[in-house]
Amino acid sequence: KILEGSQTNFYAIVDGKVVTAGEGILMGTVRRLALEVCERERIPVVLEAPDLKDVDRWEGCLISSTSRLLLPVDELYRPAEGAATTRGDLVRAFDTAPGSLAERLRELVAAEVAAHS
Repeated sequence: KILEGSQTNFYAIVDGKVVTAGEGILMGTVRRLALEVCERERIPVVLEAPDLKDVDRWEGCLISSTSRLLLPVDELYRPAEGAATTRGDLVRAFDTAPGSLAERLRELVAAEVAAHS
C-alpha cells in the first residue's frame, strides 16, 4: 500500500474515484484543498491507501505538496530497494492529457489556490 511520499501525499484514480490514505499520513494543506475540490465537484473519494498490486486498474495517480500543488504522475516506477531507477522498472504509464481526471483535478486545485492568493 502507498501512504505518502517523503514530502508528498499520494492519490490513485480508480474507477473514477480518488483513492488516498485516510490515516497514517500528514494531512497537508494542499491535500485538504484537493479533497474539498473533489467534494465540491462530486468526485468520489475513498479514504484507503492505494494498493500497488491494483495498479493495472488505476486510471491515473497524483502527488500533492505545498510546492507542487496537485501534480499528475506520467509514469510510475518501482526500482529494487537501494537500486537506481532504470527504464525496466516502469510499472505503468498514465494518460495525463487534457480531459483526463488527473489533469482536471490539477487545474481545479491550481485555480482554487490562485483565487485565494
